[in-house]
Amino acid sequence: MKLNPRDEQILCAVMRHYCNGDGQPVASSKIAQQDGLSICSATVRNSMARLENKGLLYSPHTSAGRVPTDQGVKFWLQEFFPLTDVAVHWQPDQSAIVSFAHLLSQNFQVCCCVGLPQVSSKQMFRVEVLDFDRKNWLVLLIDRAGQSHNICIDKPVDDSDALRYQFAAWMNTVFSQQNLVEGLHRMRAMAHSAPPSCHHILAQWTKQLSQQLGSDNAIVVGERYLYNRLELDKEINIGVGFLEQVEDRLAFKDGVSVLLGGELSMLDLGRVVVLSVPYFSKGQYQSRFCAICPADSKIEAILTEFKKLPQ
Repeated sequence: MKLNPRDEQILCAVMRHYCNGDGQPVASSKIAQQDGLSICSATVRNSMARLENKGLLYSPHTSAGRVPTDQGVKFWLQEFFPLTDVAVHWQPDQSAIVSFAHLLSQNFQVCCCVGLPQVSSKQMFRVEVLDFDRKNWLVLLIDRAGQSHNICIDKPVDDSDALRYQFAAWMNTVFSQQNLVEGLHRMRAMAHSAPPSCHHILAQWTKQLSQQLGSDNAIVVGERYLYNRLELDKEINIGVGFLEQVEDRLAFKDGVSVLLGGELSMLDLGRVVVLSVPYFSKGQYQSRFCAICPADSKIEAILTEFKKLPQ
């Protein structure tokens, strides 16, 4: 879509007035009074009418001023911001991802959904095996970030504390400095060195671990802001399924990308803008960071925070 320079000016002015947290219709007189434009209200009204015909603005009711459409917000962001140059090949550690999600959520009252790296790719620091209940041992696989991935496995028939300690020591030898995928391979390859009393059940344990590890996970921060600001009376489904839809739409796209709430069936919302950026570890794609913003959020300020992310 091509706009003449005047209409570009007016569109950007409307967006900046609207996307400042207020979300109020923007009157032509307000644009005309803006420093640096030097145009009259009639010229602004004519420009607004052209932008409305192009589907970028609309008037909620007569003489109410103009409001950007969802498509207008997306067009503004994609055409006037160098989004693909922001946060390119971002490689944060997990604590930085979580801290950034809380920063955006608290400072701008938006919801952030972050895909966490697959458990199977994390490097292990130590393993503990606890007596969980009469049927199960609880295996704690603790990574270098201090997070524990807890898996229940069936107890052997000859259960005892001594055997559990022996098995825990063997598991530490198998998983030491390994990620979980490699650790599972080593469990099979090193089965002959396991405590003799565990040999008959080792294949079952390996299968149980394989089935329970490697599942995707996500954290969601600030969900209540969406409910409050959009006055929702229904539950919205934000999590792994939402991230999968975003990944499908934005496959192979680096830097910041924009999606509208209406483009994602998991949200089924209008007036929502999703700003999404992929992140990597050691050159490999991990998942996506998404800020889910009502259209009247301080989007320019949020983008400024994205620009601060290390390249």
